[in-house]
Amino acid sequence: MADYYDILGVPRDASKDDIKRAYKKLARQYHPDVAQDKTEAERRFGQINEAYSVLADDEKRAYYDRYGSVPSAAQEGADFGGFGGFPFGDLFDTLFDFGGGGRRQRQARPSRGSDLRMGIRISLVDAFQGASREVELTSDVACAQCEGRRTLEADGFQNCPQCAGMGQVQQIINTPFGRLTQVAPCAACRGQGRQLVKPCPGCRGAGRTPQKRTLSVKIPPGMDSGDKIRMRGEGEPGTLGGPPGDLYLVVEVAEHEEFRRQGDDLSRSLKITFTDAALGASVEVPLLTGEKETLKIPGGTQNGTVFRFKGKGMPRFQRSGRGDLHVEVEVMVPTKLNSKQKKLLKEFAEAGSQEAEPQSFFEKIRDAIFG
Repeated sequence: MADYYDILGVPRDASKDDIKRAYKKLARQYHPDVAQDKTEAERRFGQINEAYSVLADDEKRAYYDRYGSVPSAAQEGADFGGFGGFPFGDLFDTLFDFGGGGRRQRQARPSRGSDLRMGIRISLVDAFQGASREVELTSDVACAQCEGRRTLEADGFQNCPQCAGMGQVQQIINTPFGRLTQVAPCAACRGQGRQLVKPCPGCRGAGRTPQKRTLSVKIPPGMDSGDKIRMRGEGEPGTLGGPPGDLYLVVEVAEHEEFRRQGDDLSRSLKITFTDAALGASVEVPLLTGEKETLKIPGGTQNGTVFRFKGKGMPRFQRSGRGDLHVEVEVMVPTKLNSKQKKLLKEFAEAGSQEAEPQSFFEKIRDAIFG
């Protein structure tokens, strides 16, 4: 499940007004009535509404911040033996109190940072050979002053007055068996048990600051559009000393002027003369890397004939071997003829089928038209 804060594009300490503004902006952008891609818009719109319904509610948000999820609709509406909507997962956090009881103090735990995604555009030659690139991005990093601790002072945090530093609040429920103490995350401190009172001046208590970075990326051969490059530890910083997330670079391979790609295969067109098609010839075919291969064209080759060069296509990504190269010939018909050339072509037409003509006659046509 995607992180609700990432879906709305807000930090974890965002205010309710920030969350509301982000929701309105995204709801307008991805509303199915205005978006072009209806299927994607409906999916995103559902995620946005789900995230807002949780983060806009103090109790649900506190529960989500603590446990990373919220109870399902079935859990919220079920009757667990007369205990209302109390989830079974919290039974270990409750005390059956028959005249007294207590609470366990909860401490906020380190959490991993969010992953980042960005696109990287490469040429077909880069996808064929592999390449090294530098990408620039601006993202949050751990604050250099407080190293992500959000404060520079030893007493920068104080116990939450609402829950007395426990990170949770209690509700007493009377049952036939005694009193049940139901525990829920504290909405005031979002279950952390403490509040920031002396924020770091460098990051204003966020624990992170935006920074422009330049990263070196190695692009392996054979990558295609939609493939991803994972850069470990280059995502958002973690909280309370947690590890950072990862950066995923989504590859887009640009179209080539001459070559077309179909999976691991390449294709291109090659122009040949009328006489080469009729009489046969050996011609050179430029490859994607600038090298050349010799193609033997048999006599009588028709326009649109496709020849295959096995193993001359794209490298197979993370596999051995290569695809094939398909060459489609395009026969060029002369458009400007002198009188001698026209005479020879008329003789050719009057002679009937080309199989009945001697080879020397085709040679005369070639010499007359192309010298």
